[in-house]
Amino acid sequence: MMKWQPKIQWTSVGHRLFFLCFVGISVSIAMMGYYFYDKSTRIIQDKVGYIMQQTIRQSGERLDLIMEEYSTRSFYLLGSKALQKGIKDDFTDNYDREETNKEIGEFIANLLNSKNDLVNLYIFGEAANSYKYSTGYSPMPHTTDALRQQEWYREIVKGDGRVVWFGMRPTMVPKPWADERWQGPVFCFGRAIKDMNNLNRIIGVMLIEIDPETILSQINLGEAGSSMIVDWNNRIVGHQENRYLQQTIPFRLSDQASLIETKQIGGERALVMHTRLSNGWSLVGLVPEEALVRESRLLGRFTLYLAAGFMAVALGYALFAAWQLNKPVRQLLQGMQEAKKGNFEIQIKAHRNDEFGILSRGFNAMMARIKELIDELYIQRLLQQELRLKMFASQINAHFLYNTLDSIRWISRIYKADEIGTMIFSLSNYFRASLSEGREFVKVSEVAALIDNYFNIQKIRFGDRIKPSVFVDPELLDCEVLKFAFQPIVENAIFHGLEKKKGTGRVDIEWRRAGDKLEFVVTDDGIGIEPEKLREIREALEESGTIREGSNFALKNINSLIKITYGHEFGLRIESAPGAGTKVSLLLPIVPNDKTKHGKNKDHLPLTAKESPYN
Repeated sequence: MMKWQPKIQWTSVGHRLFFLCFVGISVSIAMMGYYFYDKSTRIIQDKVGYIMQQTIRQSGERLDLIMEEYSTRSFYLLGSKALQKGIKDDFTDNYDREETNKEIGEFIANLLNSKNDLVNLYIFGEAANSYKYSTGYSPMPHTTDALRQQEWYREIVKGDGRVVWFGMRPTMVPKPWADERWQGPVFCFGRAIKDMNNLNRIIGVMLIEIDPETILSQINLGEAGSSMIVDWNNRIVGHQENRYLQQTIPFRLSDQASLIETKQIGGERALVMHTRLSNGWSLVGLVPEEALVRESRLLGRFTLYLAAGFMAVALGYALFAAWQLNKPVRQLLQGMQEAKKGNFEIQIKAHRNDEFGILSRGFNAMMARIKELIDELYIQRLLQQELRLKMFASQINAHFLYNTLDSIRWISRIYKADEIGTMIFSLSNYFRASLSEGREFVKVSEVAALIDNYFNIQKIRFGDRIKPSVFVDPELLDCEVLKFAFQPIVENAIFHGLEKKKGTGRVDIEWRRAGDKLEFVVTDDGIGIEPEKLREIREALEESGTIREGSNFALKNINSLIKITYGHEFGLRIESAPGAGTKVSLLLPIVPNDKTKHGKNKDHLPLTAKESPYN
């Protein structure tokens, strides 16, 4: 049985599996629960919205009927002969006046106030008499120019006999004409009164104030929402709460009356629906989303409880799955930790028949094979690197050649062959410098002397065709470098860059400091390298492997030697173009001569055996 670890390690596969299983199932349950809740809420919203929309449409139809009835009733008043006679003051005597006024009062009481919804009726005569009807019929003061300048008065006159609707608002009639017994807003409209004998002449203005409850009772949506009447300018001209009257609605109504929209109103989201009235106004219904989702909250709680139950099941399943997989993984992990410490004899139990069993048996076989190969492979790699250096450094027996060339030099002096003697002398100095008492690492000053002797030899052959230039940073003269890495680069510059060039050529050699590194740069103004050949050389430099033979691979061998000795961050870089010469840069670490440690292994000399000079 696997022991339960109280300390949680989130890097463990078991814990990750538990986390992934639990989170995956929990997220799936949460997504399904949210989708179910969201879908049900939308269905409820759509149904409630549809019902509310039908209610608004029906309320709008009832309002149209009521407003049409008011328009008809006011039209009958316009055609009253008695009213026409009273406004124009067309009486024969006082008796005729009293009878006419009485007839007007009865007509208003029977026709306009038949439903007992009339608050005030004002009839302003342009030339003579004005009348007012509230709880009873009474005459009014004459119409003045100040009254005619009222905005509502001018709008009625401009209406030219058509009904002009003003909606709910406080009474617009100023004193002394106003009746102050009614407190609160009224629903008002007006019409211009024309002379029946001359329809082009307006003889008065009618303003009717209705009890607003008659209108509001038709647009009440109950507790689910609220409704309002909005005019052409988006101002509220009908609302259950008086504080909203004459305010502009904070949203724009759609041109489609059957469209249900969601608006942000006063920090809350609400469904907005509206219908057009016959006079051009709109009946708008508002239903807060909060009211729509009340029925879905119970469903939401049920969904939450159901999701919590499924998540508890998911937690148990995730723990069981993690427990099942954690044991073999921990066994493999313990085996790897032992192998990491160097114990390649570790073996783990592999009694399972599943993938973990295959992994366990493979791990055991791998440890056994590693144990067999580790010493052989490691030692072989070290010997291979040492062999590369020895093959590169010991291509010829420099001691034997040095002694032989010294004898030839003395013979040339006897026979007075000066050029041969000079060449042999320079070649002897070259080999003496290259021997350097069997040391693989020499000072930069010694390498510079070796290259100087090499140029003396080539001067005999090429004469003035080659003009060398050597510069060494004085601070680098005592730094130690690998002696066999430089002369082949100079040789390549002469034989591949300048030998085929017509006329004289120049080779500039420079040892300089590049930051905290040493850079050896050889630049020639020879024929350069073709792009395809340059690409081939660069690819060869990037390859890893053993030392290769052939003239095309001299730079490759130097690059491999440098990387084996110092590390992969050091090596060669080549820049060239046809006819523009070639620049070869060799990057090395700066090693002062008082240190005897080189290369990647700082505790040992480079992997090259020293030779004893042959005397």
